[in-house]
Amino acid sequence: MLMSFVVDDHTFNVDQKLPSEEKGPIPYPSTIPEAFTNTVPVCVPESGVLYPVETFSDLAFSDIFLHLLTGNLTLLGDEFALEEFCTSLFDGFFLTACSRKENVHRHVLRLLLHLHHKVAPAKLESLQKALEPTKQSGEAVKELYNQLTEKLELRKPSPAEATETPSMELPLPTVPTPASR
Repeated sequence: MLMSFVVDDHTFNVDQKLPSEEKGPIPYPSTIPEAFTNTVPVCVPESGVLYPVETFSDLAFSDIFLHLLTGNLTLLGDEFALEEFCTSLFDGFFLTACSRKENVHRHVLRLLLHLHHKVAPAKLESLQKALEPTKQSGEAVKELYNQLTEKLELRKPSPAEATETPSMELPLPTVPTPASR
């Protein structure tokens, strides 16, 4: 049933990218099947909503599930530009467990390492503050956080580059033409 939901979601994504004359009558699944309500969170990118559903024994925060979830989320890069999507995903799901589960912290940092350039700058700044490692954090979290910080620093233009805008005018070389010989 989960695979069916994923296929429906992917089919809808592809259909939305087609020119309007080629689109089929594919309705987007707007409700989550009842069987999902006690198993896992389901992310619906088109609406920018993450459905945080109750899980048994923190199953949603297991390494196996988080690996699959974050791996699939990397394919949804454009969705990370949406504030509502990021708020639902990070604030409503990941950050609820980051402080108590180091594996969640690692997965979120890895996700941001891949998609930092897609996330809105204000949201990225707040995430960077929220994900700062504590003294009790393991070396893996500290290393991932340092990698993210370095990538973000590289993206920021230096003050000299920001003030100097290069001229777009290029001198054209003179080339002799047959008539000028």
